[in-house]
Amino acid sequence: IAILDTGVDIEHPDLKDNIWSNEVEINGAGGKDDDKNGFFDDIHGYDFVNNTGVIGDRNGHGTHCAGIAAAVGNNGIGITGANPDALIMPIQVMDKSGSGNIATIIKGIDYANANGADILSMSIGGNCYSSAEEEALLKAFYNGKYLVAAAGNDYADIYQPHPQCVRYHTFPGAFKFVI
Repeated sequence: IAILDTGVDIEHPDLKDNIWSNEVEINGAGGKDDDKNGFFDDIHGYDFVNNTGVIGDRNGHGTHCAGIAAAVGNNGIGITGANPDALIMPIQVMDKSGSGNIATIIKGIDYANANGADILSMSIGGNCYSSAEEEALLKAFYNGKYLVAAAGNDYADIYQPHPQCVRYHTFPGAFKFVI
């Protein structure tokens, strides 16, 4: 499960055993792009906000979402995720304040799609339609990925137009091929 959000605390006791590892990159860390995918040291995912393979979460939202999806079960602490056996691929596309932009989100979508995520979890939402975002998500969808997104933010319904974008809704959740 790729968590496209504010990052993930990969040392969190409920998550650390379920963090995805890029097996090719993990064997050669140290400033190299061992798997030749264009991202240096992306051992456990990638931070597209800061352009680094160092994963963290200075906001907490991504870590919270990762826990709901795939926190380890039966460890005597915290919670059990919906799928406690799933691997979490941390992909930071939002900054520490929870803000982001379409270009960064698209990079995260493409990374998840190219690196084997089966599910893209995006607890994010924007007010305006982007054909580039739709194209990136359609590519992932046609590659058999399940796409899950926020149903709305800021007390807005997923299909309620934003006042500044009257004809559009909350995306990526409003795309018909996104759950």
